[in-house]
Amino acid sequence: MTTAIIHHPVFKEHDTGPHHPESPSRYSAVMKALREDAKLWPRLLEVQAREAPRGDVQACHTPQLYKQIDRVVSEGTGYLDADTVVSMKSMDAALHGAGAACQAIDLMMSGEITNAFVPVRPPGHHALPGEPMGFCLFNNVAVAARYAIDHYGLERVMIIDYDVHHGNGTQETFYDDPRVLYFSTHRAPFYPGTGLSDERGEGAGLGTTINVPLPAMTGYETYEPVFRQVMAAAADRFRPQLILVSAGFDAHWADPLGGMNLSTAAFAKLMGIIIEEAKFLCDGRLVLVQEGGYNLDAMASCVATCINLLLGDEAAVDSLGKAKDTAFRINTDVLIAELRRIHHLTGYRLRNAPKPDIERLRREMKGPDA
Repeated sequence: MTTAIIHHPVFKEHDTGPHHPESPSRYSAVMKALREDAKLWPRLLEVQAREAPRGDVQACHTPQLYKQIDRVVSEGTGYLDADTVVSMKSMDAALHGAGAACQAIDLMMSGEITNAFVPVRPPGHHALPGEPMGFCLFNNVAVAARYAIDHYGLERVMIIDYDVHHGNGTQETFYDDPRVLYFSTHRAPFYPGTGLSDERGEGAGLGTTINVPLPAMTGYETYEPVFRQVMAAAADRFRPQLILVSAGFDAHWADPLGGMNLSTAAFAKLMGIIIEEAKFLCDGRLVLVQEGGYNLDAMASCVATCINLLLGDEAAVDSLGKAKDTAFRINTDVLIAELRRIHHLTGYRLRNAPKPDIERLRREMKGPDA
C-alpha cells in the first residue's frame, strides 16, 4: 500500500489577507504537522503538484469564469465575491490545486499509489461551473472526477463530502450526470443555503445526488449511522470505480465557523468507514482533497489522522480531546428511515449496523422491498 501526499509551495502564496479564515497558515499547519511526525512522514510518497491544463479546468468551468479569475488576479489583490479573495499568486495556486487532484488520479490509475491526500488551497467545493464563491476558485474535486471520466473512461465516480458546508458547486456540476454519485453531510440551515434532502438530481442524474442536512451541534452518534446505513448502502448500489472525498474538517467541535460536534476520533471512525467502502468496492482507490477547517490544531490533527488511516494505521492524532457534552439529540432512527425511503435504499444492506436498528428500520419503512 502506497499513500501519496501531493502538494505545492504555491498553496501558501494564495494570500487572502491578515484576517481571512481561509489563510496561508492552514497549509503551513498541515505540512508542519505531517513533517514533524517521524512515524508518518517517511512512509508517504511526496509528490510536487503540477498545474492543471486549461482544458481540464474548463471541462467543469466556463471559459468566462477562467478569464474572470485570471483578469482579477492579474490586476492585483481583489475580491471575486464578498468573501472570496485573490492575490497575485491565486491563479497559480488554484491551477496547481486542480492539477494535484488530477495527478492523484494519474498515479492511482498507473498503479504507483493506492490512495492520496491533497492539501490544496484554495478549497473548491463551492465553485460553480460559472461562478467562484465561498473561498473557492476552481472546484478541485469536480475537476478530478471529470478528469477520471474523460481520461480513463471511468463510468462511476463517487464523491463524499463531509465538510460542514454543502458543496453546492459540486452538486451543480454533476446534477444531471449519472456517472457521478454525490453524497454530502452538512449543517442546515447554513451557508450556502443549498443541500436539501429532496435535491436528488435531475434528468439522467436523478438519484445520484444524496444530501443529508443536519442541525447544528450534531455529533458522531448521528454521523456514524448515516455513513453506515445511507452512504454505504448508496455506494453499494452505485458500485463506484473510484471514491473522491471533499475532506473538510470544519464540523470539528473546536472549529470557529462550523457549529457541529465531531471530535478528531470521530473523523477517524468516519474515515475508517469510507476506507472500508473503497476496499470493498473499488480496490481501495481513494483520494482525499482538502476543503474547510479553520481551527489550525483541529484541522492539522484531522489531516494527520486521516493519513494514518490511509497508511493502514488506526491511531487518531488528537490534542483537543472529546466532543462537547450536550443534551442535544435527534431521532437518528427516524432520520435514517426517511433518508433510505427518499433515496430508495430499502433492500440494500445495512452493513455493520446493530441488529435492533435494522429490525426497527424494516418495521418503519414498510416498503415493498423492506
